[in-house]
Amino acid sequence: MSLWGNTDTSGDEPKFTTHHQSMDSSNFDIFGVDATELGVANDASGDARKYAPTHEGWVGITTHMDMHGNLRVKSEVMVALNIASGDQSDDTIFPDS
Repeated sequence: MSLWGNTDTSGDEPKFTTHHQSMDSSNFDIFGVDATELGVANDASGDARKYAPTHEGWVGITTHMDMHGNLRVKSEVMVALNIASGDQSDDTIFPDS
């Protein structure tokens, strides 16, 4: 059995990410980012642009507020691959258009 799948569903998320999420789920999330969502994120501006990952696939996002009240976002590509299908309810972070 594969450790991840290429469908944007919670069942296909990388298996090791549940360990990360249970450590501190308040600021770490996993997203299945396809080519369209990646393009829209890279074309965004302001805080929305901060979420743009470097590659499509399974992306881990960690956020926090710094001492000045500014949103800080760290994205890490966990698995670089083509998300072939599916779309979880992540459109507030990674809209489709």
